[in-house]
Amino acid sequence: MKVLILSISAGGGHGNAAMALKNYISLRDVKSKVKIVDTLKYINPIIDKVVIGSYLKSLKVSPFLYGKLYSNSEDDYTITTTISSKLILAMTYKLLPLVNEFEPDILIATHSFAAEMLSVLKSKYHVNIPCMCVITDYYSHSSWLQPCIDAYIISNGDMIDKMVSKGIPKNTIYNLGIPVKPEFNMSYDKYSTLKSLKLCRSKFTILVMGGSLGLGKIADIYKQLDKVNENIQIIIITGKNKKLYSELLKLKISSSKETRIIGFTDQVNKYMQASDLLLTKPGGLTIAEALICKIPLGLFSPIPGQEEKNAQFLLKNNLAVNLTDISKCSENIEKLLNSRNELKIISENCSKFAKPYAINDIFNLISWLIQKNSAGRELEWEGKYQNKDTVKAFFKSAEKYFVETAQKLFAGNQ
Repeated sequence: MKVLILSISAGGGHGNAAMALKNYISLRDVKSKVKIVDTLKYINPIIDKVVIGSYLKSLKVSPFLYGKLYSNSEDDYTITTTISSKLILAMTYKLLPLVNEFEPDILIATHSFAAEMLSVLKSKYHVNIPCMCVITDYYSHSSWLQPCIDAYIISNGDMIDKMVSKGIPKNTIYNLGIPVKPEFNMSYDKYSTLKSLKLCRSKFTILVMGGSLGLGKIADIYKQLDKVNENIQIIIITGKNKKLYSELLKLKISSSKETRIIGFTDQVNKYMQASDLLLTKPGGLTIAEALICKIPLGLFSPIPGQEEKNAQFLLKNNLAVNLTDISKCSENIEKLLNSRNELKIISENCSKFAKPYAINDIFNLISWLIQKNSAGRELEWEGKYQNKDTVKAFFKSAEKYFVETAQKLFAGNQ
């Protein structure tokens, strides 16, 4: 199969979902050709720099304003959505040479901008190729919902009714889950990981993350954790945020808690499995990964808009605790530590909502959509996923590949 995945480099989640799909398809079908395109950068690097730069700056300088724009853009007829749609309409034609040259069997979008471009390709330019949209959050913002999309992949069943009310045919919605790296189905020994970090195997371990960009009030969280009157140890992943990394190293000098500061890493699955509690901003990919690892979540610094909606989903289903009031973080953490049963319940709930085999089920759906299009007739989606034991055996057989790939990526980031 030939698969063209359109993503946008706004944060790490959209790109990570695309890469997870590419890696898994390549493993399952060695003859496949999968191409990931950073869509805006491909169309016009200057536009990409302006759009992505403005997005990142608004998150740092005025997150409240960004949240307002996100909420207002739920309406299909605001000035913001109108301008955005016209810009996307004008840019989409530049994707036609790429589509014609690569001749994909299916087009996949992992960002709402790209989803709208797929819709334009089908409706205006009559591209007769199955189009799939992978929604990488736990809420379906209107920007994701476009006509002419053959399949929507969603993270949870709560999204279905709203999507249908917005005009999305129910038979195009598939509650399969967000695709994460296949490595998250590998089990890592908790104590070996802690030993490699020279941490104690008996201490309660808290992992702190802020996504690939290291966003959020992580330094303030660390100061609060230092006040916790319990014998805890801390792992903090700063992602690509070098300024935060340096700041935390200085704070670590005077901290009373054993702490490990880690920069950008491709070993997040190992650190999640080695920890007892994850404090994070609620990005969609991070949530999907945490649920698979069954690690209780403490939520702070959600990006106004999509991450606030993600947080609402988690809190509603008792999958996380709210730590957005940073000043009370140490107090709330102590309450959790004195109520281990609550942590156990949250962990059990994570198991109920986790979709560890999402990527396999999405692969099966991709294959079916391609087959359906090639047949030129209606085929019934039976929803028959592979036996989970068979999938587990496949992941096990591919374990060597995963380890070698992770080691190469890790070495490349040193």
